[in-house]
Amino acid sequence: MKVAIIGAGAVGGLLAARLGATEAEVTLVARPNAATAIRRNGLTMVTPLNRVARLTPRVTDDSLSLGPQDVVFLCVKAHALRGTIDTLTPLLGPETAIVPMINGIPWWYPHRQPAPLADRPLASVDPDGLLWRSIDPDRVVGATTFVAVEGDGPCRLRHVSDQRFVFGDVAGRDNPAVDRIVTLFGQAGFQPAKTTDIRQAIWVKLWGNLAFNPLSVLTGSTLGRLCNDPGTRETGRAMMLEAKAVAEKLGVVFTTSVDERIAMAAGVGDFKTSMLQDYEAGRRLELEAILGSVIELAERAGVEVPMLRAVSAMVDLRARERREVAA
Repeated sequence: MKVAIIGAGAVGGLLAARLGATEAEVTLVARPNAATAIRRNGLTMVTPLNRVARLTPRVTDDSLSLGPQDVVFLCVKAHALRGTIDTLTPLLGPETAIVPMINGIPWWYPHRQPAPLADRPLASVDPDGLLWRSIDPDRVVGATTFVAVEGDGPCRLRHVSDQRFVFGDVAGRDNPAVDRIVTLFGQAGFQPAKTTDIRQAIWVKLWGNLAFNPLSVLTGSTLGRLCNDPGTRETGRAMMLEAKAVAEKLGVVFTTSVDERIAMAAGVGDFKTSMLQDYEAGRRLELEAILGSVIELAERAGVEVPMLRAVSAMVDLRARERREVAA
């Protein structure tokens, strides 16, 4: 199996390290500077047991040199997906599966869905429909992960906790590519699962992200602290209940309660959310995919979400102020 991973961040690095240990032919596709650094220094990964592994993944900055792949993982921020299209195109053959490993509501979410979605692109994550037109949703294998992994310096990443990945065809079909991907992740030592309802799995992951990622930016606190402090826990819970109403209006059935999901997040401990890591590094926040998309879905579904709107506005202001200071 030929596998390409676009994006050399924390998740892309983790996949390159672990999938590269299987029999698959795995290549990490990175920007020129990152590819040069990885070729020179390799990747250092700190495992959840604090073991240090030094790896030398196959890496390139030229996707044209690889040719068509069996699977392509898109491991970039949601707002950076548009910039991957030129890199992705040479990797596509007739049967190539595309697996976006992104936070939030993905651009393909309305695909083959009834009204009020009805194949109408989401302006929050795909403003002009470029992703919808450029990446055939029928090629996509939906995915979500609960692993906590963070960058820990140049060419270094720390896998904090969890091994779970969930994969499913976005149209609910029996897709052989899903089975192949689940098998590959099992060979890599992850805990993969196949689902016939990938949207439900995405909402369970998003539940925690849409509440505690923005709150972490506003407070500077870690995930464990946010979940255990009575004030921020209750604020996050209120946000999650609003999101639950939106998802249920769109046909999603939850098998996990809000309190169970908060307990799951609290179990990660003193981990900085990806949004807080981005804020502290001066990078763009995934606010549109994580909150803006849910607010847009709420508008389509006719559900009021005042807490989500308030927190989104505050985080947006904080991010804009930081950019102004940097400028």
